[in-house]
Amino acid sequence: MTNNTSGNKTFVKDDSQATIVCPACSSAKTVSVESFRHRLHVLKVKCKCGNTFSLQLEFRKYFRKGTDLHGTYDMAPPAIGGGIVSIVNLSLSGACLEIRGIHALEVGQKGSLDFTLDNRKATVLHRQIIIRTVTKNRIGCEFIEARAFDKELGFYLLP
Repeated sequence: MTNNTSGNKTFVKDDSQATIVCPACSSAKTVSVESFRHRLHVLKVKCKCGNTFSLQLEFRKYFRKGTDLHGTYDMAPPAIGGGIVSIVNLSLSGACLEIRGIHALEVGQKGSLDFTLDNRKATVLHRQIIIRTVTKNRIGCEFIEARAFDKELGFYLLP
């Protein structure tokens, strides 16, 4: 995984090391950020040159693309729920969904997600999911099935 700083974001390597680059003087320092993995992801950093800046730690394994896709979800028992969702962003390993109205979704519940990519082929995808985060009506989910490489989704996600 690359470990560069882009704007106010730095990518974290698999060994929990991140390289912080000061936007004012370009001074770089590699530090362990393991203690932030499941907590705070935005840090306030003060460089030795005196510059103070905010930095977001990016722990994701895969690039996440902002989207405006629509689909449907259906939760597996014992969970209940299902309906129409907007897919706010998408990666090879998961998606962030926006659900309208009241829901009873919780972290750890499993279900399925069906959606159509807005590519030339209008590719229809079906994924088994597990919910990883719930923030009001924004649901972060991970795709359960292990796929070494998903050609259609991988091509869609290219920048």
